[in-house]
Amino acid sequence: MGSREKMTGYTAKRASMDTARAGSDICRRRIGQFLDQDSFVELESLVTANGLTFGPERKKAAGDGVVMGYGTIDGRMVYLAAQDPDVHGGSIGKAHADKIARALQLACDAQVPFIGLYDTGGARIEEGILGLEGLGNLLASLNASAGLIPRIAAVYGPCAGGAACAAALSDFVLMADKGSGLFMNGPMVVSAHENKSIAAADIGGSAVHAQKTGLASLTASDEAGLAERIKLLMAYIPDSGMGFIQPVDGPDDPNRTEDRLDELAAMLDDGYDMREIVRLTVDTDSFLELSDRYAPGMVTGLARLGGRTVGVLAQAERRVSQAMAAKAVRLAGLCQKLNLPLITFVDAEGYTIGLSDEWNGLVQSGADLMQAMLQLDIPRLAVIVGKAIGTAYLTFSGKSCGTDLVYAWPTAEIAVVNADTAAHIIYRKEIAAAADPITARTDFVRKYEDEIASPYVAASLGHVDEVILPSATRPRLISALDMLTTAY
Repeated sequence: MGSREKMTGYTAKRASMDTARAGSDICRRRIGQFLDQDSFVELESLVTANGLTFGPERKKAAGDGVVMGYGTIDGRMVYLAAQDPDVHGGSIGKAHADKIARALQLACDAQVPFIGLYDTGGARIEEGILGLEGLGNLLASLNASAGLIPRIAAVYGPCAGGAACAAALSDFVLMADKGSGLFMNGPMVVSAHENKSIAAADIGGSAVHAQKTGLASLTASDEAGLAERIKLLMAYIPDSGMGFIQPVDGPDDPNRTEDRLDELAAMLDDGYDMREIVRLTVDTDSFLELSDRYAPGMVTGLARLGGRTVGVLAQAERRVSQAMAAKAVRLAGLCQKLNLPLITFVDAEGYTIGLSDEWNGLVQSGADLMQAMLQLDIPRLAVIVGKAIGTAYLTFSGKSCGTDLVYAWPTAEIAVVNADTAAHIIYRKEIAAAADPITARTDFVRKYEDEIASPYVAASLGHVDEVILPSATRPRLISALDMLTTAY
């Protein structure tokens, strides 16, 4: 065959492929919803399945059910791989898995984020061990890329077993209310075990992973919303574990103070909204809360501070539960992998109190959180807003446990136990002997607050770097970040 015939044959072959996918091109439609227009470049579009086959052989499809390549989002390059549910149910065979793993490797080489669009029936049964080993290679590639690049899992359809693990191994899991599903065992298996019909959404839909497991970082109502979530998240995450290729300048004034923070500090005893404190401190409208419906007493998210992306960890409830601890561990790990500074806003008395909490492993949860914080080698700043008691103080703000700089509001209380408990333990005899025990107890509580738990005492000992006016929190943190990021 001569060159002219080869060129004619190529044109006919590509036209045939375009016609075959014209009726249902789910992957390219999904990709086009968030990539810059005409920026997508496809790779390995002609790869087909090969190897073992059990039963009637399926017709081979070009691409083997994965659309893989690269493109840009707001001018920033990303690699991505999208599973096609119209090709063998999106099942994962050897060639299918290898294409996704290849996209991950290329992303690591280029030091840019990877986005996986997951929609699969699971491992391809007819390929036997080859399909399993392909899935294993994909999982190993996801694990190997941890800390090198950001990995986003956008779950468009059902994913069971190893496919669900692939999504969960990512740094961010995004799910839609319609269609998304992550479960270790599929609906048929679970329904048979429970001896009743259970909908896929009730086993592992977006609501389950947003509220009960915390696995879903962000959720959307539908596919269009999912695409918007991808674009939103990309504005926060760095290009790689080394940081942003082109750092973003912050439009918000780094020296801006916020009088509302002084008002909130004065209202701490009456109840306040920790999320408002976070929002007022970071760059305007930049706080992106993650897993907001799971363990809402622990606030975790990303924000910009002086234009720089940071992780935010804060307590909206003063007693830390196991779920709250697990949520904090997840954010600490994310910041470590993506090399993001961590800011903690502290108001915690300790861990939840109760027999069931202790029996269910609260000690281990606390130890896991402490270990996660101790292992961080990123810049860490703490603002003690209210109480910082016992192990909670050490975990979230203790210099001995890795915090670089600690600021305290005048409202801070830092001690082994809260002042009321301390007074009862230390001065119980004096209180019992007093003519007016109630007044005596109040006086001893105040004495402990002034002489032991005061932030000024902590500052005099060097464990708090400065007691600051709440309204000045933002410029203090930005200045400290400028210094620490240079040092790191």
